[in-house]
Amino acid sequence: MDKKQLTRKIQRISRISLIAMVAYGALNIFGMFPEKRSYIINTKEHSLFENTIGGIAVIAVIFCVIAGFVTAFMLLNELGRRRTPFTLKISNLLRNLGAYMIIIEIGKIICIFIAAREIRVDLFWFAGLVLYAFSLVFRYGKGLQQQSDETL
Repeated sequence: MDKKQLTRKIQRISRISLIAMVAYGALNIFGMFPEKRSYIINTKEHSLFENTIGGIAVIAVIFCVIAGFVTAFMLLNELGRRRTPFTLKISNLLRNLGAYMIIIEIGKIICIFIAAREIRVDLFWFAGLVLYAFSLVFRYGKGLQQQSDETL
């Protein structure tokens, strides 16, 4: 597959991923409202420390969800416009997205623990680590791309 075909494929996949990301976000927003079980923190039942930590966790989750969607949008937009995905900007966006995913998972664990005294760990943190690893691969690819361009 030549460079031009690969670039078109990346652009197409990026556009499809952007649509899927919006659909996934909408489905998760609707799924956040459970029918029978509520994870709303009742401040009267918890200490000031728990309320403070819970509030910080909720704010961190909300911030990271918004920042994650903006970062993912920027990442997919950059992948759709660039001739090569191996740039420092894309590497940094991947790194930030991975960090947001890890923070979201930690905040979710804290909120559910305070509200329901349960510990639920999903694989969202692992996806964040994988994205962080991919950012390093893209950073390495940037160096290889630069060496390849210099030898031509």
